[in-house]
Amino acid sequence: MDPVVTTLMAEWDAISLFIAQITEDQWLQPSILPHWTNFDILAHIVGTELFLSGASPFDGPLPTDRHYANEIAELNDRWLVTLRQLSVNELLASYHNTIAQRIHVLSTLTDAELDATGWTPIGQAPFRRFLQIRIFDCWVHEQDLRRSLDLPGHESGAVVEASIDEVERAIGYIIGKQARLPKGSTVVVSLTGGAPRTWNIEVGERARLVPSIETPSCRLQIDSTLFMALACGRVDPHQTDDSIMIEGDQAIANQIVTNLAFTI
Repeated sequence: MDPVVTTLMAEWDAISLFIAQITEDQWLQPSILPHWTNFDILAHIVGTELFLSGASPFDGPLPTDRHYANEIAELNDRWLVTLRQLSVNELLASYHNTIAQRIHVLSTLTDAELDATGWTPIGQAPFRRFLQIRIFDCWVHEQDLRRSLDLPGHESGAVVEASIDEVERAIGYIIGKQARLPKGSTVVVSLTGGAPRTWNIEVGERARLVPSIETPSCRLQIDSTLFMALACGRVDPHQTDDSIMIEGDQAIANQIVTNLAFTI
């Protein structure tokens, strides 16, 4: 079986083990995500997989006070409206049933099917690339639940590495365009904790990864889980000063930390 499929299955297994710990009262509590309960986070995961299975959500009018940045955001809300009609136990059953069906489908995919080009959240790309994004999305939402309930965990392993790979693919955009570093800047970002890695970034016409930097403009050392929370817009960067070690140009470092979020 292709590694991207087994890694996605591993994330679904991790979610299954984690959600078994959550009480009914905890499911109904507000999450760290605006307007969403913990129930809604799991409903979002379930709704996406139902959609990929060919199901359709509620198609009536949505609340008039909501404004959607794109069709995906509107689709997410339609699935929430649909699944909020379930009880907690019914949602949990739907998660397990839906994931079992998805595992059955994905486990039979051929290399040709994984390489077939189609729609993804980043444009037309092979289906394998879509599944890589699903790993990232599911793990990020698992972490949303963990952060909402103050139950940290699943901070290392293949799923985490695959999720950090998603940020690495965007690191040039994050450093060069979002952080708007001056041309000629050089940065070393070192992740510590469960998923250590180091990025050497050089800003020219575009920011790019390079093999090494002898004397960078600044160095940042940050726990990998905190880094991912910042990159996904889950943590206020102004409340992390004591958690990030900085050497060199403080202004450049602050510019990076406050502009890490590339998804929400």
